[in-house]
Amino acid sequence: MSLIASVDVGTLLGCQIVLTLIYAIVFCAMKIIYPYLRGAGSVAFAFFLATIANLLLVLSGSIPNFLSIVVSHCLLLSAFVLFYTGVLHFFKSPRRIRSAWALTIVASVLTIYLNLSHDHTIALTYVIAVSFFLVRGVIALEIFRQAADRIFLKIFAFLMAAYAIFALNRVYFLLVLGHPPSSQQRAVLQTVSVLLSVTFMFLIGLSFLLMLCSDLLSLVKDESERDLLCGVLNRRGIEQKLDTELKRAARLGQNLTIALIDIDHFKAINDHAGHAAGDAALRDVVSAISGRLRPHDLLGRFGGDEFLLILPHTSSSEAFTVSTRIEQSVRELSIPGEPIPLTISIGLTQAAAGEIAGPLLARADKALYTAKNAGRNCCRLLLHETAAKEDQQPIILPASHGDLLQR
Repeated sequence: MSLIASVDVGTLLGCQIVLTLIYAIVFCAMKIIYPYLRGAGSVAFAFFLATIANLLLVLSGSIPNFLSIVVSHCLLLSAFVLFYTGVLHFFKSPRRIRSAWALTIVASVLTIYLNLSHDHTIALTYVIAVSFFLVRGVIALEIFRQAADRIFLKIFAFLMAAYAIFALNRVYFLLVLGHPPSSQQRAVLQTVSVLLSVTFMFLIGLSFLLMLCSDLLSLVKDESERDLLCGVLNRRGIEQKLDTELKRAARLGQNLTIALIDIDHFKAINDHAGHAAGDAALRDVVSAISGRLRPHDLLGRFGGDEFLLILPHTSSSEAFTVSTRIEQSVRELSIPGEPIPLTISIGLTQAAAGEIAGPLLARADKALYTAKNAGRNCCRLLLHETAAKEDQQPIILPASHGDLLQR
């Protein structure tokens, strides 16, 4: 205990000031550079307020007690609420923070009143301890809600809960032991409190920084796999999804069908109406296709005006029904009187057991060019010879969509 008491509280507070200021600058810079990072701005402001509060605590004795006690504790409470706000924003939680701000306001008003009334020192201790316990507790509870199977978040939530419980240390002396801590005990408690505060500030900032970095990496990965013009997956993204779905289908023994979709006469649209019209046609077709898909279907831009559609756990006959809806939806985009109607050609094929992406895409491409050679604005289905033999129920396509091709 003497070793703990010998630790310089001023030095610990100085370390905490430097730590909170660094975190404030880091999170502020991240928010400026990456504005879409959720919660970074609130957390940066929280650490900035914590820096000011700790600075006031360091100056205790040389400044009025109102500043070193009341203002510093009010700023620290506000900092925790702002951190809570950042956590809610990061997790996209619908929860509101009005109750937390109401608690902060009530605690601040009571702290000001009790500080001005010099005979209410014990009541002031209760107010400060309970308010910090409640604010830290709701942060821990929110992180517990979002942790799910993420061990790191669960550890973070347990640490925050412990930090909340420690805020009640002086209440323990007053309620359980029946007397306030002695001068030596106060010195130890103050040292331990500041030491834990430095430790938790470091862990809180580091934890949120790691969460932001993880979110940033996910955003970068998503952007690298996303087509900026159409908003769907790009070729890299859709090919990765195809590999994943083929492995899943092979592992679970499920059907998987793909479709290569090509916009008819796209070059003519660009030549006659301009590239802006071509871009608009791409976006309109994507919108029409997406509106007809199921939640588990995957769409990506495979080439200039060509799209790859992945239909997991879907047979060729079911995929043909989906393609029929897609064709109809795209036809509805055409404006009467326009010289070039907006239509699509579709090549369908079903993956055989254990088949890899290369042969599957080649067969879908062959089916697509069969549809183009048939006059476009139609769908053609080409099955692998193994799948064709195993298909006990023959697929009968509508006459307007041509014959089933098998090899």
